[in-house]
Amino acid sequence: MALPKHAGVNAVEQMHWAWAALVILTSVWWAAGSFGLIPVQVQVHGIGSGRIGFLELTLIGDTFTVLLLAPSLRATLGSLVLGTIPFGFSVGEFLLIKRPGIFDWYMGQLIGYCLIAWFLCYNQKRARIKEIILEEARSQAEAAMAEKNQFIAAISHDLRQPLTTLGLKLNYIERNIESTRLAEDVSIAQRQVDAMEGMINGTLDICRLESGTWSVEIQEVVLPSLLHGIVVDMQPLARAKGLKLRLHSRPYLTHTDRHALDRIIRNMVTNAVRYTPSEQGGKKGHILVGCQRRGNLVKISVWDNGIGIPEDKQADIFKSYVQVDNPERDREKGFGLGLSIVQGLANLLGHKLDVDSTPGRGSRFSVTVPFAGRIPPELLEVQTVESGDLDLTNMVVAIIEDNSDLRTEISMRLIEHGCYVVAGESSCDVIEQLRIEALASGPHFILSDYRLKNEDGVAAIAAVRAATDASVPAILWSGDTSSAVLKKVTVSGMKLLSKPVSEKTILTLLAKHKPSTEGE
Repeated sequence: MALPKHAGVNAVEQMHWAWAALVILTSVWWAAGSFGLIPVQVQVHGIGSGRIGFLELTLIGDTFTVLLLAPSLRATLGSLVLGTIPFGFSVGEFLLIKRPGIFDWYMGQLIGYCLIAWFLCYNQKRARIKEIILEEARSQAEAAMAEKNQFIAAISHDLRQPLTTLGLKLNYIERNIESTRLAEDVSIAQRQVDAMEGMINGTLDICRLESGTWSVEIQEVVLPSLLHGIVVDMQPLARAKGLKLRLHSRPYLTHTDRHALDRIIRNMVTNAVRYTPSEQGGKKGHILVGCQRRGNLVKISVWDNGIGIPEDKQADIFKSYVQVDNPERDREKGFGLGLSIVQGLANLLGHKLDVDSTPGRGSRFSVTVPFAGRIPPELLEVQTVESGDLDLTNMVVAIIEDNSDLRTEISMRLIEHGCYVVAGESSCDVIEQLRIEALASGPHFILSDYRLKNEDGVAAIAAVRAATDASVPAILWSGDTSSAVLKKVTVSGMKLLSKPVSEKTILTLLAKHKPSTEGE
């Protein structure tokens, strides 16, 4: 394959031929000396002189072979094949040609060294030329990217001024207009202006991430305050769509860039609002923002019961201008930049992103940040947004359920009402989380399924009580109401709820057992 000419290639070729000539001439000089054409003299303390013997020449030749092959040996195993060439010519005299006068050992060495020199020089030249081509292509790509970003920045700057003016004028007209029909037209125009501003801002953010000009400042961030501000800002948009937007934060601190993390979570909440219908399958659309500690990390999650994302499409949603469920290109659902910005900022901060979604059931987007401590109790303000009628704030509830979907659903409902939920598929999981969360006093209430994978609910509750407080109230639920199960539950002194269990039933039970003194 012929390589194209590029700047710098001629210099490589000149270096190649100069090096090859040096090696070949050295080989010829050594071979000529071995033939006796150039006598090699040696003087030892002035005693005698004469031609170097066969053994000495062999050692010199072997040393030369090692020096010649060493660079390529470090780069490729193929040089070992080339290294057999001198040996082949050396034994050719005895195996193929029986006329040493015409084709002897020295001639074989000479031809072998020259072939090796040519092969190695040629391979090194091609490798270097490819490096130059790649470097130039990389430089051209970087220059094109910088030029594109500058162009977009200039265009965006020029568009911002008329859009700002137009937006202000539309706001003024909307406030003072009397005609209902015209008011609707103005409202439509205002939404289009907002959409254009969103597209421009998103495009600029992508350019900043691609060019590496997005600066970050790592500092201590109070998660409850940050999450509360996001949910309060997004609440009007959720209400307008008929969605319930909830928040239950925990008293955690993290080390990150506040503005970048705010943008990540805000974009995830915005995405959830856009793709969650007000009602689906008889259930009202709802979104929950919360966080959970895992050792020295905190996972911040945004749950929704929206349309969900097919598994084969989940990797595409973080690409720019990609929208999985917007074939009609509805601009109210954005332009496909929000999650791309989320991915870029997460990579910039070194935070892990997760997505867990089931079509028709909803999605959970999560970002994991470092855990930097807990907010001192005297500074703690438990912040919940529209948490419902029953206030179970700070009630610690342990849930033992091996069905992950049911466990998540119950956890979300309890978190919405202010509960501090510790959930797992076994008693071991719950005990470990209680230890990690530093809840030495244990939960205020235990909810457990009866049929678990490696234990039954009675044993699971007993294990949690043994690890914390034997007086913790608990209740079981199960779809199995056979006499054997009922008998064992009765002996344990606990109550058994038959599945399905309503949310109201669970909340009523918890409200009865809520401790009079609130605390974690």
